[in-house]
Amino acid sequence: MSTMTAAPASPARTAHPFLVLLAVLGIVAFLYGVAQGNATRAWGIYLVNLLFWSSFAITGPAIAGMIQVTEGRWSPSIKRVALTTAGFLPISFVLFLVLFLGRATLYPWVTEPIPIKAVWLNVPFMALRIGLGSLLLYWVAMRLVKAILVEDQPGQDTQAAIDYRYRLSAVLLVLYVVVLSLWGFDLLMSLDPRWYSGLFGGYYVVTSMYPGFGLVTYLAIRSNERGLIRVSPSAIQDVAKLTFALAVFWMYFFFSQYLVIWYGNMPVETRYLSRRFFNQPWGAIAWVIFIVGWLIPFSYLLKRLTGRPPERHQVFKVILFFGWIAIFFERMLLVFPALLRDNTVPIGPVEVLVTLGFFALFALSRNWFLVRYRPVLNLPK
Repeated sequence: MSTMTAAPASPARTAHPFLVLLAVLGIVAFLYGVAQGNATRAWGIYLVNLLFWSSFAITGPAIAGMIQVTEGRWSPSIKRVALTTAGFLPISFVLFLVLFLGRATLYPWVTEPIPIKAVWLNVPFMALRIGLGSLLLYWVAMRLVKAILVEDQPGQDTQAAIDYRYRLSAVLLVLYVVVLSLWGFDLLMSLDPRWYSGLFGGYYVVTSMYPGFGLVTYLAIRSNERGLIRVSPSAIQDVAKLTFALAVFWMYFFFSQYLVIWYGNMPVETRYLSRRFFNQPWGAIAWVIFIVGWLIPFSYLLKRLTGRPPERHQVFKVILFFGWIAIFFERMLLVFPALLRDNTVPIGPVEVLVTLGFFALFALSRNWFLVRYRPVLNLPK
């Protein structure tokens, strides 16, 4: 077995000071935005980034759990690459606690309760289910991470150890669906508390899995190119198929939700979509999300997956970036039309710096994970 680990990679270490600087600038920009009268925009971009990067982080262990319960043996290295996103989970939990401070700015039902929904939409109950749900989800994810990272060591191939990993994976996947659905219902849908959709929680889960699979695919390709793992083109092709499947699933969930709302034609439901599709600039952004995030990746992957697995993946990496950018702006499309009434796209220095700060925290936390756990990525098939 190869003993090559991910920790010694020098490029990550040389990037640390720059990433730390970006993280500090992001924190300063957020505090400046809150203090200088732009609290709504500052908390809005905070929520967008928190959900985007937290979904990235937890989807990695969830993918490893999927591989575990389905006994996917085509690439154990990819399973371990997926685990490396878990480094952001402790930071994510702290950032969820910080989000509680902006509840009155983000959620109108905090200051103006809706009697018919007060049983569900009240601060103590929401804080309890989001806080405990996220804590339990992250705790199980970290337990699974540690269990998988030692599965190649002596004594970890017993039936008891294997059953333990299966149980953790099953529990994690159930919690993943339940907790991320709550993120969608509580943290996004309740921004506009008079609008509702029973499919919104499932939609949020699917739109988290799509870029999550893309991130694991990208990390596997990048690690392969740097010699940290050795994955065959056919294995990369398999991950590309899963990314393609999630792209199709994303649009399936969107159309299923849209069709019900369009067919019902109820003002309490249609106004949500009307504002985002027919009011500019939101309508233009919605079409860009569709074209860049789904139509182009769908067309490219449909062609790629019908031929021989390619040896080079440069175009594929660009397609993966398209998906991430589209889902990020999709999160903005869900958040800001509910917070802002002036139909302006909130892209300014504060928003850019806060986003870069979250990216830096994610990258730093993944580097910390690689140094802390030193996972053996280059496992034999």
